[in-house]
Amino acid sequence: MSYGALGFFGLLGMVSFFHSLKHLGQLALSPALLFVFFVGCGKTEFPFQPNELYTAGLMRESGDGEPRLIAANASNMVEKWFGTSDSPSLPDFLLEAGISDLDMEKVLRCAGPVGRAEDEIERGLFRKHCVSCHGITGDGYGLAASLLAPYPRDFRRGTFKFKSTPAGYKPTREDLIHTLTHGIPGTAMPSFAALEETREFEHDIEDLAEYVRYLAIRGEVERKLIAKVIREGMELSTENADAQQIAIAVARRWQESESARLSVPTPPTFTESEMAESIQRGEEWYASELTACVKCHGPDGLGDGLSQDYDEWTKDWTVLAGIDPKHPKDWKEMKPFGALKPVIDRPRNFAWRAYRGGDDREDLFRRLVLGIEGTPMPPIARAQGGNPGLTDAQIWDLVHYVLSLGRNG
Repeated sequence: MSYGALGFFGLLGMVSFFHSLKHLGQLALSPALLFVFFVGCGKTEFPFQPNELYTAGLMRESGDGEPRLIAANASNMVEKWFGTSDSPSLPDFLLEAGISDLDMEKVLRCAGPVGRAEDEIERGLFRKHCVSCHGITGDGYGLAASLLAPYPRDFRRGTFKFKSTPAGYKPTREDLIHTLTHGIPGTAMPSFAALEETREFEHDIEDLAEYVRYLAIRGEVERKLIAKVIREGMELSTENADAQQIAIAVARRWQESESARLSVPTPPTFTESEMAESIQRGEEWYASELTACVKCHGPDGLGDGLSQDYDEWTKDWTVLAGIDPKHPKDWKEMKPFGALKPVIDRPRNFAWRAYRGGDDREDLFRRLVLGIEGTPMPPIARAQGGNPGLTDAQIWDLVHYVLSLGRNG
């Protein structure tokens, strides 16, 4: 991706905050205001938006209370612990527990407005590169969000699709760096590999990965506090030991991810004729009941199977809240809280050759064995420890068949 394209996304990011406020009815988006902003004058502190959508979804369980008030109270408390978008921080109790490995120097470099201090080091990287799609809060509600398919991810859920760890584990730093470096083909998520080509920007990707970890930890703590308030009536206090334990548990799960990576066996080396035989065997596994690939991806891998479903980001505020995402009359009641139109998480059309998690054989092996968390794509049954399923050799056959569908497209 060119620097010009990166600059374009950065320009959109500058507008994102005003778009968010306009959506909330707090501010009129005027040319004069944009001019003041672009020339660098005026207030630069962009507040983290409370998680009203998640709160409103949970409130449908009880029906008591005002979602916006509960969301605002939780947001205010989390801000006392984790700071603001200009001045992120970590709570003392988290540091004292020794279970947060966030590199705050990198986090601070990515936060705040875009610019340089006397040291000439560029800062505000998240607003420059990411906020136009993912929003200031990492909520996936940036200026361009409603125009994209799929929608940008909401980091606050703590769920990430393309990673090297099993379901229930967080991605590693390397996983996030891989996504930032390679992008996600077939989506609006670009590759930022161009940043590594110059000495000035060579550390930007790893710093951005750290900031995403910060946003995810902060956002998931906020979600869990909201759930505790609604379901158990927990008091929101920064000194509440139970509330502190929530934050500690969330941060600990990110630490654990580094030791939970899937070990991918070495891919087999085949002659041309042996590869053809492997592909033929893989086609049989693709069509088998054991893998059920055909149900979603269709008999020819075109993504046109009978089973079509929504991802967990959508189910979070629809199905789990008792709302049918197929009925506009039902889901539109959530629009005032920031809901976008529910869209089906379409299975991959392999003929497009756009493998979102990477197109190396090892990448596809991981996707098959681990599944894609947050989506209808489940992990494949793997024959290990006496469990029924495919052997590693058979999984490689399936990988080769899926790749052949792309080459034939």
